[in-house]
Amino acid sequence: MLRNLLLFTLVLVAVAGLAACGGQTTPASTPAATSPAASPTSTPTQTAGDPAAQFAELCAGCHKADGSGGFGPDLRGEDDTGRVAKQISSGGSSMPSFSGDLTDAQIQALADYVVSEL
Repeated sequence: MLRNLLLFTLVLVAVAGLAACGGQTTPASTPAATSPAASPTSTPTQTAGDPAAQFAELCAGCHKADGSGGFGPDLRGEDDTGRVAKQISSGGSSMPSFSGDLTDAQIQALADYVVSEL
C-alpha cells in the first residue's frame, strides 16, 4: 500500500513538472511552435531590446527568476556564452528551441544576460 502511494506521488510530481513547462509536443506541421513559457501575454519581439524581460518571460518558468533552476537546470555560474546561445537556439532534452521565435541577435543578448547577470 505504501509502495503504491509512493509511486502515485512520484507520477503526480512528474506530471506536475511537465505541466509547469508545457510538457506537450507540437505536431511537425504546426508552423513556428512557440515555447509554452512564451505564450502568456507578449511575444518575444515585444521584449526584443531587454534580455532581462525576455529571461523573465521565456526562461524563468523552468529556470526560476534568479536562474537557480527548477524543472530546468541551474544557470548560475554559466561562463560560455556560445554554449548558452546554442542551447537557447537549438533546445534539447526537455528545453524547446527558440530559433523560430528569437533572432540571432536576441539569442546572443539572452545568452550574454545569462552569463553576465545570473
